[in-house]
Formats: sequence, C-alpha cells, structure tokens
Amino acid sequence: MPTQLELQAEPRSLLGKHVRRLRRQGIVPANIYGHGASRAIQAPLRALEHVLAHGGRTGIVSVAVDGSSQTALMKDIQRDPRSGVILHVEFRAISLDESVTSLVPLRFFGESPAVTKLDGVMTHPRSEVHVTGPAGDLPDVIEVDVSSLEELNSSIHVSDLPTSPRYKFNDAPDEVLAIVQPPKVEVEEVAEAVEAAEAEAEAAATGEEAAEAESSAPAATEVQADQESA
Repeated sequence: MPTQLELQAEPRSLLGKHVRRLRRQGIVPANIYGHGASRAIQAPLRALEHVLAHGGRTGIVSVAVDGSSQTALMKDIQRDPRSGVILHVEFRAISLDESVTSLVPLRFFGESPAVTKLDGVMTHPRSEVHVTGPAGDLPDVIEVDVSSLEELNSSIHVSDLPTSPRYKFNDAPDEVLAIVQPPKVEVEEVAEAVEAAEAEAEAAATGEEAAEAESSAPAATEVQADQESA
C-alpha cells in the first residue's frame, strides 16, 4: 500500500489573475475535484515541495481543509518554464478502493555483468510506468533488478516486471525500461570497420571494371584489323 502523505491546505477566495498575490507570498493556488463540486484551495509552496519530494507526485495525498481530510492524487502540476517553481496544482479526490491510473517511478538496483565485465553503458529510456488498480493498492515504486543483464544489447522490458494481482501495467509489454549498450569505443571501431570494408569492396569493384575494360580492348583491336584486311 502506498505511503499516504499529508498536506495542510486552506479554502481559496482569490481567483484568476489575482492568484499572483498568493504566489508572491509563497502560496500556491490549487483545485481539488471529484466526489462532488470542484473546490479552490491553496497551500504553502514549501509544503507542496515536501509532498512532491516524498512521493506525492504518484502517491496518495491526504488533503486537510477546514478540519476535514480528503484522499486525493496529484493529477497535474504547472511550473514556471524558467524557474521551475510550482504555479498551480490539480488534485483528484478518490476513495482507497477506487480504480485509478497513475505514473509510478522505477527504482533500478543491482549490478549488470554486461556493465561491470564488458564495459557496457547502462541507459534507462523509461523512469516511470503507468499502473492501474485500486488507489490503496498502488505501489510507491517498482523495483527493477538489472543483474540479469549479462550481455551487451540485453534489455529489460515492461513484460519482465513482476506481476501483481492488485494492479496491472498499462504500457506496451515490449517497452524498453533498461538496456546495456556497447562501449562507445567499440561502437566507433565497428563503424570504422564497416567503412573500411565498404571502401575495400568499392575499390575491388572498380578494379574489376577496369580489368574487364582492359581485357576487352585487344579483342576490339583484332576485330578492327580483320575488317581492314578484308
């Protein structure tokens, strides 16, 4: 069961452009919707950053407003494109037994022999996966053991993740989560070898064409001489 974080919030009366006053005071405007009418709320920027730092982006948050609490998920976070500061947050009210879909982070652990012994380079094309299940059963994180990657170009896919009767993965089974690529030097050497082989094949083809032209030249001369003598 995911960790349930707590956030102290207040009802919000400032709307539209007036929310700039809140942001200047270190307060973030927010909304919580679902299970009733949407409510305008606000919370301290530091409190929201704390929630995010401890898994609130994908975990369950208990939002306390006016003495009552509402279980919710963070569905949308708007940030300033330059500073990255949180500008607005959308919460979705849920019940713990309600089926929801959320992004759950991946935590890679272990040592890959392809990295430690073959000098491969580990890359992680994905750091999160979409998970659907009862809100109270969604995991905080999905553990991924990379010690099974023993060969270069070996990879781990969504289909390799441990299954659970409590939730399911929504991403394509063949989606790559981790892959060990050949060392950069080796890649460059292969490219150089391919280029050299192509150049050698081209030179050989050119040589054959020249040889054919040269061998056909005397025959043409003989035919011409025969014609003149005739």
